Amino acid sequence: MTVDLPAGTYSDDTQLRLCVSRAISANGTFDVEAFAKIEVTSWQGYCLGAGIGSKAAAANLSKRGVNWFSNFFSSDRQKYVTAGGNGAAMRIQPHIWSARGTLDDLVLRVMRDAVVTHGHPHGFCGAVFHALCLWDTLIRKEVPSIDCAIEYVSVCGRLPEIIEKDNELSSFWKPTWEREASQSFDTAIRNFQEEAIRDISIVQGLVEKNSTPNYHEVLEGLGCLTDQFRGSGFKTALAALFLSELHTPSEIEDALIESANELESDTDTIASMAGAILGALSTREPNWSIQDASYLRAEALRMASVARNEEASSFTYPDVSAWEPPTNQSDAVVYWKNTLALSGIGELKPKGPEYNAGSAIWQWFELPFGQSVLAKRRAKITNSVDDKQMPRPSVPQRPDPKQEIGKEQPDIFEHAERQAHTIEDRQRSNVRQQHRPERYPGLDRASDIIINSGFDEVIIGRLLKLAIDETGGIEAAVALSAIVAKARLARMRRR
Repeated sequence: MTVDLPAGTYSDDTQLRLCVSRAISANGTFDVEAFAKIEVTSWQGYCLGAGIGSKAAAANLSKRGVNWFSNFFSSDRQKYVTAGGNGAAMRIQPHIWSARGTLDDLVLRVMRDAVVTHGHPHGFCGAVFHALCLWDTLIRKEVPSIDCAIEYVSVCGRLPEIIEKDNELSSFWKPTWEREASQSFDTAIRNFQEEAIRDISIVQGLVEKNSTPNYHEVLEGLGCLTDQFRGSGFKTALAALFLSELHTPSEIEDALIESANELESDTDTIASMAGAILGALSTREPNWSIQDASYLRAEALRMASVARNEEASSFTYPDVSAWEPPTNQSDAVVYWKNTLALSGIGELKPKGPEYNAGSAIWQWFELPFGQSVLAKRRAKITNSVDDKQMPRPSVPQRPDPKQEIGKEQPDIFEHAERQAHTIEDRQRSNVRQQHRPERYPGLDRASDIIINSGFDEVIIGRLLKLAIDETGGIEAAVALSAIVAKARLARMRRR
């Protein structure tokens, strides 16, 4: 079967990114249940280029009794705890664009998203790693260097304590994960960190060896040109960071073309992640045709409004507890009010001819909010649903009255600039509370706290005071000062 693909057609990366975006409400919360049980299961009906892990996860979520934190699927081709692909990493950007809380809040949201489909540390740590790359880009207003990757891996090391703040992850997901993986979560994270540091060292070595770093050599060194690691969540996120560092926001097209031409790698995913990092610093929109550009722009603006606590709309899903997910790919398209619809998402308006493939039909449709989907349906549809299986009308939601709303509606790039300042201010105000030790935690932990705080002056002073008070000498304070000074100078040289 041959299907016409319009210019700018996007694949599963952007499709799932939009699923995540819709699941983020105007008040900034991420409806992980709606994402898992409605968005992901209905996505089966129109996915383009999806990976084995994501497809297996979507199919298992269609079963009764399987929730977002209990999707421990197992098939001949894939198991949940070995699903380490980049299907989670490639979709987490909306969490950063709509971020409101602390860094730990952001990491926890990304984890809740990632474990819906991916249960191997390469999958969910890769998602956290890419989230930190993009977050840091917005904070610094520049592409982080490859040396910063070590700091992001250090944050991944805190995942055991971060997920303890979430009842469903700590009480339900983690014990089951440890049983299925036959190891403790803490051990798995430490093993991941060791692997990640080795990969970062490979990239750093290639950078030091060559005056003009070579993207192909980095892919080769990381194993991203092999079947085993081509789609690794962490490795592709690291490759995307390196590719972003090679280019500037004014030459995003060059970065995307370079990624697209490495045909043995995961071309579209690395390009989309690098595009997100470089795009966060750009002052212009892409200059080529993009399918559903108006809808993509609208969702980007909505995420920025959410981050700034401005008036925004929310996608109103059907009640998850009463909703019946499609049992397979062909059942996502149903009849609703005598017209075709994508179950749980919206009415389908035909946009092109039908493509027959045995007992199935593929056809381009447009959803009410402007997204185009190439949906698969049965030639003879017998499934009809009522209003309880479809979304309710979206309505604007008022922001918190305690926070001021801008009177004018700026364009998307002004929104992004204002959001970056908002995130930076919020991080500065929260970081001291987040890293406020009551006792001296030891040299290694104290230096980690200071570095992760962005060398906050109050935290440095407090830890130096605790080091002096609790040890009764100057040795601990001197050692801490030396490490902090060295780390600070290294960061300044990178800039």
